[in-house]
Amino acid sequence: MCMFCAAIPMSASLGAALVGKRKERQRTAQAHGETLPVNYILTGKGIVAITGSLLVCSAVYHLVIMPHTGAVI
Repeated sequence: MCMFCAAIPMSASLGAALVGKRKERQRTAQAHGETLPVNYILTGKGIVAITGSLLVCSAVYHLVIMPHTGAVI
């Protein structure tokens, strides 16, 4: 398995874990009457962008680069 294909499920699962932990922290802070600072660095949209770019890189690697190197799929 190539590095891009291996990174796709990893980035999706890590992103789901980060989003879930963030929502849990928001729920507990709200229960205690506190507010958390807004963190836009790794939101769901960011994870989708990272995973989507890995999909594009994987497609380019398998369809363009790999045939020229003589590697077997």
